[in-house]
Amino acid sequence: MSGVRRALLFSFAERYALIVINLASSLLIARLLTPADIGIYSVTLAVMSIAQVLRDFGVASYLIQEKELTDDHVRSALGVTLVIGAGLALVLACAAPWVAEFYREPRMRNLMWLASLNFLLLPFSTISLTLLRRRMAFKAVAGVNLVATLVGAIASVSLSWAGFGPLGLVAGTLFTSATTGFVAWLAQGERRLLRPSLSHWRRLFSFGAQSSAVGIVTTVAMDINDLAVGRLMGFEPVALLSRAQGLMFLFYRDLMGAVRNVAYPAYAQAVREQQTMEPLYVASVNYVCVVAWPFYGFVSLYALETLRLLFGPQWDAAAPLVPLFCAGGAVAAIGNLMGNLTVAMGRMDLLTRMELVFQPLRALFIVVAAASWREPRACAAAFALTLLLQLPLIYGVKARFLANDWWALGRNLARSLLVSVLALTPPLLLKLWVPHPAGQPMAWPGFALAIGGCIVTWLLALSWCRHPLAADPAFTRLTRFWQRRRVDNPRQSDKTE
Repeated sequence: MSGVRRALLFSFAERYALIVINLASSLLIARLLTPADIGIYSVTLAVMSIAQVLRDFGVASYLIQEKELTDDHVRSALGVTLVIGAGLALVLACAAPWVAEFYREPRMRNLMWLASLNFLLLPFSTISLTLLRRRMAFKAVAGVNLVATLVGAIASVSLSWAGFGPLGLVAGTLFTSATTGFVAWLAQGERRLLRPSLSHWRRLFSFGAQSSAVGIVTTVAMDINDLAVGRLMGFEPVALLSRAQGLMFLFYRDLMGAVRNVAYPAYAQAVREQQTMEPLYVASVNYVCVVAWPFYGFVSLYALETLRLLFGPQWDAAAPLVPLFCAGGAVAAIGNLMGNLTVAMGRMDLLTRMELVFQPLRALFIVVAAASWREPRACAAAFALTLLLQLPLIYGVKARFLANDWWALGRNLARSLLVSVLALTPPLLLKLWVPHPAGQPMAWPGFALAIGGCIVTWLLALSWCRHPLAADPAFTRLTRFWQRRRVDNPRQSDKTE
């Protein structure tokens, strides 16, 4: 367990640092580019999202779960990803003029041509990073991602400032991919240059076909906002939805990415060691929710303040969309780790069937909402509703290979909910009692006080509610440090008494 905690520590440290870098670059880019520029970039990425799933073809999951990994497996993985990457780059380059004509935006052609080069770089970074993750070398993974993200952010901001518009953002992704591949190769230690091969392509194809099918339908459903809204309502509504959803993704994608990066190898290791899986799964879900729910609640309460702080006043119109996305994220937190558990326990077939059935329905919901109301709020509400409808399906599928301990799950989630309610009480009271003009954000001192009050109350509530997270070694070390400070300062203790 100490190895998992150490891996989580490095993974979270990496994610927090990446969030800081990405937020800093987003803050600058949001002031350098117009909403229409960012909308064009978002739609371009959404068009290419299916290809992004196919280029990996489940190779990362395959290499992690392979029990007896050899050089032939690695060479085959590199060969398959190179063939797929080159093919996708060619297809996207040929499709670029047609996509630009469909969206009536000539700039999308050059954006897609430049972005297609990424598929020639990504195979090298994918293989190297996966081998580090398999070894649970998350300290090295963190270093690689930090260096690559910093290089890409500097490139994106510099090119945007120089007047390249959305083209500069795409160029920044190329810098990130190239840096990731090179630094990850250096971090391997042996630094061997393996020759690509296709000797194990059949096994890779068998595993990757299911993984890619899941990834494609999930990606389409997640990006349908940009694809449908961009066509039906224009690029500015796309940008507003993207900004509002981005606040939800600070946890749903970025922080949960740190958890999932460790959860899948940890679940796989527990399966190999024949551990009892349900208590491990319930504990991990409980840990996720007691952090996720206060986060989503606070961002919903202070959506305008958060948007203004991060991106400036030009994005105020996205504030009403934020609570809808956060509501969906809060529901999704209860089932976020089920996919990792399913693959780790060797039931990719169940995950594939579930996603192939549900994700097209998710996409249909959002497209119908966009076509019927032509209003970004309708798309955000449809997104949240689909996540709510997905939850019982997730646990129904899980029951097929691991029985649900509803009593344990409900008891733990109830405690997490109580902690969340207590933590959100101070910021809610401040929101109600501190006067500020309608439609305007709260002044910065009040906003800072709300953040501090939420964090302090959350820490106190963990101990008062005897939440399992309060017994975690990292939390107990924090409380022991605070108690030691009080003992070392008896004069202050006497005053409080």
